[in-house]
Amino acid sequence: MAEIKSTLDIVLEKTKHLVLTPEERHAMERREHLEKVPGIVQKFLDDAWTVDHMTEAWQAIPEVFREEARREIVRKLLDALSPEETGGKIATALKAFAAPGDIPYLERLGRLVTPGPQSQSSWEGRRQRLLDKLAERGIGGDAVHVTPDVDPLWHETRQSLARDIAALKAEWLTALAAENPVRPHGR
Repeated sequence: MAEIKSTLDIVLEKTKHLVLTPEERHAMERREHLEKVPGIVQKFLDDAWTVDHMTEAWQAIPEVFREEARREIVRKLLDALSPEETGGKIATALKAFAAPGDIPYLERLGRLVTPGPQSQSSWEGRRQRLLDKLAERGIGGDAVHVTPDVDPLWHETRQSLARDIAALKAEWLTALAAENPVRPHGR
């Protein structure tokens, strides 16, 4: 009686002579590890992971792919950076994944997002000045709250901050791309 072969058996028989070259195997491994990066960053952005969790996942990537994965993590974090989420967790994560070439960008980001309480662009400084103006008029107490939504200067400041952050992100991303001119397909 003849043996009935499954489709899989037939395919395996016909392709058993095919072997991946070392370059093809390396490219597959690279793609496999770099495809983990968006998930690593998203878990962090969703508050499911801390910076330490991200670092552990990154360090689990084989060393040959780790630098490229680090640059991709920085790219993804920069994509998530906005005036609304400036000096918080994203800046902390960027600092954790910064390489020496990233330091000037990190310093500029630090000056943008933590200008100090006396700075015109600081909401805390602006809030305190508005409360002081109200206090001069005899308006004060625990029930008085100042919100940025009613402050036109704050809106102008946020727009300026958004432009500055966009320029910084563009320069940083350009520098990252220059470090690694060969990018994965579809990027």
